Amino acid sequence: MENTYVKFEAPESLVKDALDFVENSYRSGKIKKGTNEVVKAIERGEAKVVVIAEDVSPPEVVFYIPVLCEERKVPYTYVKNKNDLGLKVGIASAASIAVTDFGKNDEAYKSLLSSIESAKTGKEEKKKAPAKEEKKKEEVAEPAPAEVAEEPEAKEEKKEKKEPKKAAKKEKESESKEEKKEKKEPKKAAKKTGKKSKDSEESEE
Repeated sequence: MENTYVKFEAPESLVKDALDFVENSYRSGKIKKGTNEVVKAIERGEAKVVVIAEDVSPPEVVFYIPVLCEERKVPYTYVKNKNDLGLKVGIASAASIAVTDFGKNDEAYKSLLSSIESAKTGKEEKKKAPAKEEKKKEEVAEPAPAEVAEEPEAKEEKKEKKEPKKAAKKEKESESKEEKKEKKEPKKAAKKTGKKSKDSEESEE
């Protein structure tokens, strides 16, 4: 499970640079160990850079540090293992370290900051890329104007299909009426002939 306090992925090169920088700052400058000391250094504006371990358990121990760094505009990065971080500053393990004085490591500091920035921007670009893909999908989903224009034509086609059916129905109805008439007419004729024969019989009598 990904730790929620890990805001971006630190590449191996950045992890190595961060550990070396912490070690050199420990020897020739000043550092703060332990979460409480690190938080104080950030709040007081003393922290030049903060390094946080990714395998801190429970994560709540360092959860607020990246947020605080963002608020105070303090550069921060991650290392994979708290034991590796601790060894660089002469202790068994360290959840986080704040470098308050990097001594003569001016070039290393500038290099580390640029590496942190590139790692952060890489994360932001990854987030932007899926957003662009979603926009493309939305554009594809919208109906093209040509398709919309075709709709009235389709309706007309349906009408044309229905009209022959109506005509056929009318023809059938007219045919059936005529048939009924024809059927009735012979009956009427028969009735008339029947009457005539009766009349002729009466006259004969």
